[in-house]
Amino acid sequence: MKLKRPSPAMTVAVIALVMSMTGGAIAAVNFAENAGKVDGYHAVKAGSGEKKRAGKLVATYPGGKARGKLPFRVLSGAASKGSVDRLSEIVARGRNGALLIPVTDNATTAAQTLINLELGNLQVACTDQQDQPGTENAATRVSVTNHSGGAINFTREVGNGAPTIATLENGIVETFTVGQENTFRLQLQGAPDKTVLVEGAARQTGQGTADSACAVWATAIFVE
Repeated sequence: MKLKRPSPAMTVAVIALVMSMTGGAIAAVNFAENAGKVDGYHAVKAGSGEKKRAGKLVATYPGGKARGKLPFRVLSGAASKGSVDRLSEIVARGRNGALLIPVTDNATTAAQTLINLELGNLQVACTDQQDQPGTENAATRVSVTNHSGGAINFTREVGNGAPTIATLENGIVETFTVGQENTFRLQLQGAPDKTVLVEGAARQTGQGTADSACAVWATAIFVE
């Protein structure tokens, strides 16, 4: 019995059937390959090493002080190999403070706390540098009191001036003056796992009048 050659229509129908069946298989394979991916990328745990996380998404920490935060080593390309594990645990948070303090004629106001730095209090007072009664020339006095319970490392800079570097024993107060308008920077480091960075500015208003005041504001960043 001689088989008939299939018609062109039958050939097209068979090819379409095969392609439709193969397409489903391809779709199933693609689905399996992309299962668990986000936008086509696999995700790895926050504590994964550099090789394991290369080309993948990195999850935030699920708990602890770093909950919801990315590992520091993922963000910093400058970390050395020996410091990766320590850097991965660093967490930063911040606080802001601002005060406007009217000066007392020929006197210094009581210190007010601008920010609790945890290792010490950042306090501000306003002093009148003008001896003439009724004419005020305010200047801002900034102080840090160490209440950490132990010694801390301390540095400060005012404007572009040379830094002051010291060790503050518990209970010791470090005070400096910011005249006119200027910025100041502080760093407190308590052993071994807490550092506080402060960026602040101060300006005086109403100079040469009977209504002078000190305006000061700052941001503290806590690195743990």
